[in-house]
Amino acid sequence: MCKLLTFLFILFSQIVFATPTDEATFAVASSVVKVHVIDSKGNHGVGSGIVVADNQVATNCHVVANAQGVQIGKLGEAFSPISMKADWRHDLCILQFKFLDLKPITLGDTKKLNYEQSVFSKSFGGNAVKPIISFGQIKALYALDNENIIQSSAGFAMGASGGGLFDDEGRLIGLTTFKSPGRYAYYYSIPVEWIKHLLSQGKEIQLTAQTELPFWDAPFEKRPYFMQAYDAVREAQWDRLKEISALWVKNEPQSSEALFSGAIARFELKDYETAQKVLNEVVKKNPRHAQAQLYLLKLAKLNHDANQAQAIETLLSQLDESLLKEAQ
Repeated sequence: MCKLLTFLFILFSQIVFATPTDEATFAVASSVVKVHVIDSKGNHGVGSGIVVADNQVATNCHVVANAQGVQIGKLGEAFSPISMKADWRHDLCILQFKFLDLKPITLGDTKKLNYEQSVFSKSFGGNAVKPIISFGQIKALYALDNENIIQSSAGFAMGASGGGLFDDEGRLIGLTTFKSPGRYAYYYSIPVEWIKHLLSQGKEIQLTAQTELPFWDAPFEKRPYFMQAYDAVREAQWDRLKEISALWVKNEPQSSEALFSGAIARFELKDYETAQKVLNEVVKKNPRHAQAQLYLLKLAKLNHDANQAQAIETLLSQLDESLLKEAQ
Protein backbone atom coordinates (compact mmCIF):
# COMPACT_ATOMS: atom_id res chain seq x y z
CA MET A 1 0.00 0.00 0.00
CA CYS A 2 2.75 2.45 0.96
CA LYS A 3 4.55 1.75 -2.32
CA LEU A 4 1.35 2.50 -4.27
CA LEU A 5 0.73 5.76 -2.43
CA THR A 6 4.34 6.84 -2.89
CA PHE A 7 4.12 6.05 -6.61
CA LEU A 8 0.92 8.05 -7.01
CA PHE A 9 2.33 11.11 -5.27
CA ILE A 10 5.55 10.95 -7.32
CA LEU A 11 3.46 10.76 -10.50
CA PHE A 12 1.32 13.67 -9.29
CA SER A 13 4.41 15.83 -8.79
CA GLN A 14 5.65 15.06 -12.32
CA ILE A 15 2.45 15.90 -14.20
CA VAL A 16 2.84 19.05 -16.25
CA PHE A 17 -0.20 20.35 -18.11
CA ALA A 18 0.01 22.76 -21.01
CA THR A 19 -2.74 24.52 -22.90
CA PRO A 20 -2.69 25.81 -26.46
CA THR A 21 -1.76 29.45 -26.82
CA ASP A 22 -4.00 31.96 -28.57
CA GLU A 23 -1.31 32.25 -31.23
CA ALA A 24 -1.41 28.51 -31.93
CA THR A 25 -5.21 28.33 -32.20
CA PHE A 26 -5.31 31.41 -34.42
CA ALA A 27 -2.48 30.29 -36.69
CA VAL A 28 -4.13 27.02 -37.78
CA ALA A 29 -7.29 28.75 -39.03
CA SER A 30 -5.70 29.67 -42.36
CA SER A 31 -5.22 25.97 -43.16
CA VAL A 32 -8.78 24.87 -42.30
CA VAL A 33 -11.18 24.91 -45.26
CA LYS A 34 -14.85 24.10 -45.87
CA VAL A 35 -15.58 21.31 -48.33
CA HIS A 36 -18.75 21.62 -50.44
CA VAL A 37 -20.19 18.62 -52.29
CA ILE A 38 -23.14 17.92 -54.57
CA ASP A 39 -24.52 14.38 -54.42
CA SER A 40 -26.17 12.35 -57.17
CA LYS A 41 -29.58 13.87 -56.31
CA GLY A 42 -28.32 17.43 -56.47
CA ASN A 43 -28.28 17.92 -52.70
CA HIS A 44 -25.64 20.11 -51.12
CA GLY A 45 -23.46 18.82 -48.29
CA VAL A 46 -20.54 20.24 -46.35
CA GLY A 47 -17.50 18.94 -44.54
CA SER A 48 -14.10 20.24 -43.54
CA GLY A 49 -10.57 19.88 -44.82
CA ILE A 50 -6.99 20.72 -43.91
CA VAL A 51 -4.30 22.05 -46.24
CA VAL A 52 -1.54 19.48 -45.62
CA ALA A 53 0.87 20.35 -48.44
CA ASP A 54 1.10 22.73 -51.37
CA ASN A 55 -2.08 22.37 -53.45
CA GLN A 56 -3.29 19.41 -51.36
CA VAL A 57 -6.22 19.26 -48.92
CA ALA A 58 -6.91 16.27 -46.69
CA THR A 59 -10.46 15.36 -45.73
CA ASN A 60 -12.47 12.26 -44.89
CA CYS A 61 -13.43 10.15 -47.88
CA HIS A 62 -16.99 9.87 -46.60
CA VAL A 63 -17.31 13.64 -47.17
CA VAL A 64 -16.65 13.36 -50.92
CA ALA A 65 -17.67 9.75 -51.61
CA ASN A 66 -19.89 9.40 -54.70
CA ALA A 67 -20.10 13.18 -55.06
CA GLN A 68 -21.03 14.67 -58.43
CA GLY A 69 -19.15 17.87 -57.65
CA VAL A 70 -16.60 19.00 -55.06
CA GLN A 71 -15.26 22.43 -54.16
CA ILE A 72 -13.47 23.95 -51.21
CA GLY A 73 -14.17 27.43 -49.95
CA LYS A 74 -11.78 29.81 -48.23
CA LEU A 75 -11.70 33.57 -47.81
CA GLY A 76 -14.68 34.00 -50.10
CA GLU A 77 -13.12 32.02 -52.95
CA ALA A 78 -13.98 28.59 -54.33
CA PHE A 79 -11.48 26.06 -55.66
CA SER A 80 -12.20 22.83 -57.56
CA PRO A 81 -9.87 19.81 -57.27
CA ILE A 82 -8.38 18.29 -60.40
CA SER A 83 -7.85 14.82 -58.90
CA MET A 84 -7.42 13.11 -55.57
CA LYS A 85 -5.66 10.34 -53.68
CA ALA A 86 -7.89 7.93 -51.77
CA ASP A 87 -7.42 5.51 -48.89
CA TRP A 88 -11.01 4.32 -48.60
CA ARG A 89 -10.49 1.89 -45.71
CA HIS A 90 -8.91 4.57 -43.54
CA ASP A 91 -11.47 7.18 -44.65
CA LEU A 92 -8.76 9.50 -45.91
CA CYS A 93 -8.84 11.41 -49.20
CA ILE A 94 -6.42 14.09 -50.35
CA LEU A 95 -7.82 16.53 -52.91
CA GLN A 96 -5.35 17.81 -55.50
CA PHE A 97 -5.50 21.42 -56.77
CA LYS A 98 -3.66 23.84 -58.98
CA PHE A 99 -2.76 27.32 -57.80
CA LEU A 100 -4.18 26.86 -54.29
CA ASP A 101 -2.55 29.75 -52.49
CA LEU A 102 -3.19 28.52 -48.95
CA LYS A 103 -0.61 27.80 -46.28
CA PRO A 104 -0.09 24.11 -45.40
CA ILE A 105 -0.35 23.11 -41.75
CA THR A 106 2.61 21.69 -39.81
CA LEU A 107 2.25 17.92 -39.44
CA GLY A 108 2.71 16.41 -35.98
CA ASP A 109 3.32 12.90 -34.61
CA THR A 110 0.83 10.70 -32.74
CA LYS A 111 3.65 8.57 -31.31
CA LYS A 112 4.50 11.48 -29.00
CA LEU A 113 0.98 11.86 -27.57
CA ASN A 114 0.11 11.21 -23.94
CA TYR A 115 -3.20 10.43 -22.28
CA GLU A 116 -4.93 13.51 -20.84
CA GLN A 117 -2.72 15.78 -22.96
CA SER A 118 -4.65 18.87 -23.99
CA VAL A 119 -5.64 19.19 -27.65
CA PHE A 120 -8.02 21.28 -29.71
CA SER A 121 -10.04 20.78 -32.87
CA LYS A 122 -10.95 23.28 -35.55
CA SER A 123 -13.51 22.67 -38.26
CA PHE A 124 -16.70 23.89 -39.92
CA GLY A 125 -18.89 21.75 -37.68
CA GLY A 126 -22.54 22.72 -37.79
CA ASN A 127 -21.97 24.37 -41.20
CA ALA A 128 -20.38 27.34 -39.40
CA VAL A 129 -19.44 30.40 -41.42
CA LYS A 130 -16.04 30.49 -39.74
CA PRO A 131 -14.07 27.54 -38.36
CA ILE A 132 -15.03 26.83 -34.78
CA ILE A 133 -12.73 25.60 -32.05
CA SER A 134 -13.23 22.97 -29.37
CA PHE A 135 -10.84 22.18 -26.53
CA GLY A 136 -10.33 18.80 -24.91
CA GLN A 137 -7.89 16.11 -23.88
CA ILE A 138 -6.59 12.84 -25.28
CA LYS A 139 -8.71 10.13 -23.64
CA ALA A 140 -7.42 7.01 -25.41
CA LEU A 141 -5.19 5.81 -28.25
CA TYR A 142 -6.24 2.71 -30.20
CA ALA A 143 -3.77 0.86 -32.39
CA LEU A 144 -5.01 0.26 -35.92
CA ASP A 145 -2.81 -0.77 -38.85
CA ASN A 146 0.35 0.24 -36.93
CA GLU A 147 -0.90 3.74 -36.10
CA ASN A 148 -3.14 5.28 -33.45
CA ILE A 149 -6.80 6.23 -33.66
CA ILE A 150 -7.21 9.17 -31.27
CA GLN A 151 -10.15 9.44 -28.90
CA SER A 152 -10.46 12.91 -27.43
CA SER A 153 -12.94 15.02 -25.53
CA ALA A 154 -12.65 17.85 -28.09
CA GLY A 155 -16.20 17.69 -29.38
CA PHE A 156 -17.43 18.34 -32.90
CA ALA A 157 -20.70 18.37 -34.82
CA MET A 158 -21.90 17.34 -38.28
CA GLY A 159 -19.83 19.17 -40.87
CA ALA A 160 -16.64 18.69 -38.86
CA SER A 161 -15.62 15.54 -40.73
CA GLY A 162 -12.17 16.18 -42.19
CA GLY A 163 -11.41 18.96 -39.72
CA GLY A 164 -8.20 19.14 -37.75
CA LEU A 165 -7.18 17.87 -34.33
CA PHE A 166 -4.12 19.76 -33.10
CA ASP A 167 -1.62 19.60 -30.26
CA ASP A 168 -0.79 22.61 -28.11
CA GLU A 169 1.76 23.86 -30.64
CA GLY A 170 -0.79 23.86 -33.45
CA ARG A 171 0.63 20.78 -35.15
CA LEU A 172 -1.87 18.55 -36.92
CA ILE A 173 -2.18 15.17 -35.20
CA GLY A 174 -5.38 13.88 -36.83
CA LEU A 175 -8.57 14.51 -38.80
CA THR A 176 -11.83 14.67 -36.85
CA THR A 177 -13.72 11.75 -38.37
CA PHE A 178 -16.55 10.14 -36.39
CA LYS A 179 -18.19 10.05 -32.98
CA SER A 180 -20.02 7.44 -30.98
CA PRO A 181 -23.82 7.55 -30.68
CA GLY A 182 -25.51 8.81 -27.56
CA ARG A 183 -25.68 11.93 -25.44
CA TYR A 184 -22.20 11.52 -23.98
CA ALA A 185 -20.31 10.93 -27.20
CA TYR A 186 -16.72 9.88 -27.74
CA TYR A 187 -14.91 11.72 -30.54
CA TYR A 188 -12.44 9.96 -32.81
CA SER A 189 -9.76 11.22 -35.19
CA ILE A 190 -7.71 9.33 -37.75
CA PRO A 191 -3.92 9.79 -37.36
CA VAL A 192 -1.70 12.22 -39.21
CA GLU A 193 0.65 9.36 -40.14
CA TRP A 194 -1.93 8.08 -42.62
CA ILE A 195 -1.86 11.52 -44.25
CA LYS A 196 1.94 11.42 -44.49
CA HIS A 197 1.82 7.97 -46.08
CA LEU A 198 -0.86 8.91 -48.63
CA LEU A 199 0.97 12.12 -49.53
CA SER A 200 4.15 10.21 -50.34
CA GLN A 201 2.79 6.96 -51.79
CA GLY A 202 -0.80 7.52 -52.87
CA LYS A 203 -1.79 7.32 -56.51
CA GLU A 204 -3.77 10.11 -58.13
CA ILE A 205 -7.24 9.21 -59.38
CA GLN A 206 -10.17 11.15 -60.73
CA LEU A 207 -13.03 11.89 -58.37
CA THR A 208 -14.79 8.56 -58.30
CA ALA A 209 -17.26 6.29 -56.58
CA GLN A 210 -16.47 4.85 -53.18
CA THR A 211 -14.89 1.40 -53.48
CA GLU A 212 -14.67 0.35 -49.81
CA LEU A 213 -16.42 1.19 -46.55
CA PRO A 214 -14.31 2.93 -43.91
CA PHE A 215 -13.19 0.79 -40.97
CA TRP A 216 -15.66 2.47 -38.62
CA ASP A 217 -18.64 1.73 -40.90
CA ALA A 218 -17.72 -1.86 -41.78
CA PRO A 219 -19.91 -4.81 -40.72
CA PHE A 220 -19.78 -5.19 -36.95
CA GLU A 221 -17.52 -8.25 -36.87
CA LYS A 222 -14.95 -6.45 -39.06
CA ARG A 223 -14.81 -3.29 -36.98
CA PRO A 224 -11.84 -2.65 -34.65
CA TYR A 225 -12.11 -4.24 -31.22
CA PHE A 226 -12.44 -0.88 -29.50
CA MET A 227 -15.65 -0.22 -31.43
CA GLN A 228 -17.04 -3.66 -30.69
CA ALA A 229 -16.21 -3.15 -27.01
CA TYR A 230 -17.91 0.25 -26.95
CA ASP A 231 -21.15 -1.27 -28.25
CA ALA A 232 -21.06 -3.94 -25.54
CA VAL A 233 -20.50 -1.30 -22.84
CA ARG A 234 -23.28 0.91 -24.20
CA GLU A 235 -25.67 -2.03 -24.10
CA ALA A 236 -24.36 -3.22 -20.68
CA GLN A 237 -23.59 -6.66 -22.12
CA TRP A 238 -20.75 -7.53 -19.75
CA ASP A 239 -20.32 -11.18 -20.71
CA ARG A 240 -20.05 -10.16 -24.36
CA LEU A 241 -17.56 -7.45 -23.40
CA LYS A 242 -15.50 -10.09 -21.59
CA GLU A 243 -15.43 -12.24 -24.74
CA ILE A 244 -14.53 -9.32 -27.01
CA SER A 245 -11.80 -8.20 -24.62
CA ALA A 246 -10.29 -11.70 -24.51
CA LEU A 247 -10.02 -11.73 -28.31
CA TRP A 248 -8.63 -8.19 -28.25
CA VAL A 249 -5.92 -9.10 -25.73
CA LYS A 250 -5.08 -12.24 -27.71
CA ASN A 251 -4.58 -10.24 -30.91
CA GLU A 252 -3.04 -7.14 -29.29
CA PRO A 253 -1.29 -8.36 -26.12
CA GLN A 254 0.52 -5.05 -25.64
CA SER A 255 -2.64 -2.95 -25.72
CA SER A 256 -3.48 -1.31 -22.41
CA GLU A 257 -6.94 -0.52 -23.81
CA ALA A 258 -7.61 -4.21 -24.43
CA LEU A 259 -6.67 -4.94 -20.82
CA PHE A 260 -8.81 -2.07 -19.56
CA SER A 261 -11.80 -3.29 -21.52
CA GLY A 262 -11.48 -6.68 -19.85
CA ALA A 263 -11.15 -5.03 -16.45
CA ILE A 264 -14.44 -3.17 -16.96
CA ALA A 265 -16.15 -6.47 -17.77
CA ARG A 266 -14.72 -8.09 -14.64
CA PHE A 267 -15.73 -5.13 -12.49
CA GLU A 268 -19.30 -5.10 -13.74
CA LEU A 269 -19.51 -8.87 -13.27
CA LYS A 270 -18.37 -8.27 -9.67
CA ASP A 271 -15.11 -10.15 -10.09
CA TYR A 272 -13.39 -7.38 -8.17
CA GLU A 273 -10.18 -9.27 -7.41
CA THR A 274 -9.39 -9.90 -11.08
CA ALA A 275 -10.52 -6.38 -12.02
CA GLN A 276 -8.10 -4.90 -9.46
CA LYS A 277 -5.23 -7.03 -10.73
CA VAL A 278 -5.81 -6.06 -14.36
CA LEU A 279 -6.35 -2.37 -13.57
CA ASN A 280 -3.06 -2.29 -11.68
CA GLU A 281 -1.42 -3.71 -14.79
CA VAL A 282 -3.05 -1.01 -16.94
CA VAL A 283 -1.86 1.89 -14.77
CA LYS A 284 1.58 0.34 -14.53
CA LYS A 285 1.75 0.53 -18.32
CA ASN A 286 0.12 3.96 -18.41
CA PRO A 287 -0.27 5.88 -15.11
CA ARG A 288 -2.12 8.66 -16.96
CA HIS A 289 -4.98 6.32 -17.89
CA ALA A 290 -7.65 8.32 -16.07
CA GLN A 291 -10.48 5.85 -16.67
CA ALA A 292 -8.45 3.02 -15.16
CA GLN A 293 -7.64 5.23 -12.17
CA LEU A 294 -11.37 5.90 -11.81
CA TYR A 295 -12.15 2.20 -11.53
CA LEU A 296 -9.33 1.77 -9.02
CA LEU A 297 -10.94 4.57 -7.04
CA LYS A 298 -14.28 2.76 -7.13
CA LEU A 299 -12.56 -0.39 -5.85
CA ALA A 300 -10.78 1.54 -3.11
CA LYS A 301 -14.13 2.86 -1.92
CA LEU A 302 -15.68 -0.61 -2.07
CA ASN A 303 -12.78 -1.85 0.03
CA HIS A 304 -13.10 1.13 2.43
CA ASP A 305 -9.46 2.02 1.77
CA ALA A 306 -9.56 5.74 2.55
CA ASN A 307 -5.84 6.37 2.05
CA GLN A 308 -5.73 4.84 -1.42
CA ALA A 309 -8.99 6.57 -2.38
CA GLN A 310 -7.62 9.94 -1.33
CA ALA A 311 -4.39 9.41 -3.28
CA ILE A 312 -6.26 8.48 -6.45
CA GLU A 313 -8.69 11.37 -6.03
CA THR A 314 -5.72 13.73 -5.84
CA LEU A 315 -4.30 12.26 -9.04
CA LEU A 316 -7.65 12.36 -10.86
CA SER A 317 -8.15 15.98 -9.88
CA GLN A 318 -5.14 16.70 -12.08
CA LEU A 319 -5.82 14.22 -14.87
CA ASP A 320 -9.58 14.69 -15.32
CA GLU A 321 -11.47 16.22 -12.42
CA SER A 322 -14.84 15.52 -14.03
CA LEU A 323 -14.37 11.80 -13.40
CA LEU A 324 -14.52 12.28 -9.66
CA LYS A 325 -18.29 12.70 -9.91
CA GLU A 326 -18.60 9.20 -11.34
CA ALA A 327 -16.98 7.68 -8.26
CA GLN A 328 -19.42 9.29 -5.81
